[in-house]
Amino acid sequence: MKNIVLTVLTVGNLLGINSCCTKKECIGADEIYEINFFNFSQADLDTITIISYSKNSNFTTTIDSAVTQASLTGDYFSAYTNNRINTDLDYKIKLFSTGQVFTLTGFEIEKEGCNSCFPYRPESDFYNKLNSYQVNGQKQTGSQIKIYK
Repeated sequence: MKNIVLTVLTVGNLLGINSCCTKKECIGADEIYEINFFNFSQADLDTITIISYSKNSNFTTTIDSAVTQASLTGDYFSAYTNNRINTDLDYKIKLFSTGQVFTLTGFEIEKEGCNSCFPYRPESDFYNKLNSYQVNGQKQTGSQIKIYK
C-alpha cells in the first residue's frame, strides 16, 4: 500500500512539474520573413528588390533575388519576403523609386532556450535567436530586421 501511494505521489509530481512548462512560440532567426522600414514613404517602397549573395563574397556571388512591396504597419512599413532571410547569406535591398541600396551582413546568432520546463529542457525548446546584424556596415541589435532612412 505504501508503494502505491508513493508511486501515485511521484507520478502526480512529475505531471505537475511538466504542466509548469511555459509553451510560447519563439520566433527566431530561422523564421524571418519581414524587413521593417522606418521614416520612409509609401512611394519610396513601391518596388523593393532583395538579392542574396554568398556570405563574405563582397556581393559578387548571387544566390537568388525577389521583388516585393511594403505596406504600412502602424508607424512603419513592412516588406514580406517569399523566402526567409537566411543568416548564412549577405543581402542587398534595393529601392527602385529612390535608387537607395542597403546591405545586410554580419548576422550574429545565439542558441537560446524558448520554453522554461523545470527541471529539464529538451533540445526542441532551443531556437536560433538573432542578436545583431549590420545595415550598410553599421551594427544593429535586435531580433527583427529594421532599416532606417
